[in-house]
Amino acid sequence: MIDLFSLSERIILQFPGLTPHYTQHPIFPDMFTSAVLAAIIAIGLNLAMALLRRKTTNIEKMKTVMKETGEWRKKYTEAIKKRDKQQIEELKKKQSQMQKMSMEMQQQQMRPMMLYMVPSFMLWIFVFPAIFGQTVALSPIAIPYLTCSDENVKIDTPVQTTNSTNTEVKQGPCKVPGQVFLWGWFLLVNFAFSGIVAKVTNTSIPTF
Repeated sequence: MIDLFSLSERIILQFPGLTPHYTQHPIFPDMFTSAVLAAIIAIGLNLAMALLRRKTTNIEKMKTVMKETGEWRKKYTEAIKKRDKQQIEELKKKQSQMQKMSMEMQQQQMRPMMLYMVPSFMLWIFVFPAIFGQTVALSPIAIPYLTCSDENVKIDTPVQTTNSTNTEVKQGPCKVPGQVFLWGWFLLVNFAFSGIVAKVTNTSIPTF
């Protein structure tokens, strides 16, 4: 979900009129306040996703299916290693059933994800940049694509001069290396807290 989100955002921002869609005078200009508030919003959306998952997904059934398919795969692998043709044939009879069960559970997983991604995507692309700007935190280490690099700062550095004061005005969001982009901060917070939220709400989804 995280790779698709960042890739989609970078592609959409290439369209004319969307790149400068952020305020240069955010409501919360200091990095600490903006980082905390943006993190709270990200955690809140993560919690909403977890509650939506509980409403639309049969978590217990999914865990049961995961256990059954896992046991089937283990037996099938062992049978192949032992070259037990009889057991292989018996397990093959259940293969279509296992695949069907896994597909049904994967479809259940996708429903809440799609319901969450669209409004969340719109908020982080079109609404929050107008409130927070494009950078909301400062990282002590450089994170490719998520933080402003030296090159980003050079690109965003003074390209316009005001006539009255003859002062240079920055045209982009990156003022110093290490500033975290808004969408990057969302991804980091989401990644850091998704497991905790899933555990608290008892909505951990097994991996197929």
